[in-house]
Amino acid sequence: MLPSHPILLGFCLCLGLAQVNAHFLLNYPATVGFDDDNEGEAPCGGFNVTFDNSTNFYVGGDAIALTSTHPAATWLFRATLDTTAAGNWSVLLPAVAQQGLGNFCEQGVTVPASFAGQKGVIQVVQDAVDGQLFQVCLYHFRY
Repeated sequence: MLPSHPILLGFCLCLGLAQVNAHFLLNYPATVGFDDDNEGEAPCGGFNVTFDNSTNFYVGGDAIALTSTHPAATWLFRATLDTTAAGNWSVLLPAVAQQGLGNFCEQGVTVPASFAGQKGVIQVVQDAVDGQLFQVCLYHFRY
């Protein structure tokens, strides 16, 4: 039941809109960048790929930690050795469904062993009520 007072009603409606427009955060490893307005731009959420801030990702398994502000979402994790992130994506896991708001950690994410010793990009895609959203991390793939 909505409140009858106009100010309270407006506040409740604003809260509802904030939930609809909210996106996701890539907590670990570090994202190339986060821009809430451009997160819907494939493949990198509006950012260019440069390897200035790349980190290690272990081909045998590593973790990706996220925060979702949607009550339900489906996650896609994929990787490419294309250092422009323009294509040639390898899907790392079947699509993962998350129910509920908050933190989510996918452990044991593996990339093809042939990626070891090379630079690449891991892309995280969230499919939720406001469409597909994108963030990427840059890596040196290691054993």
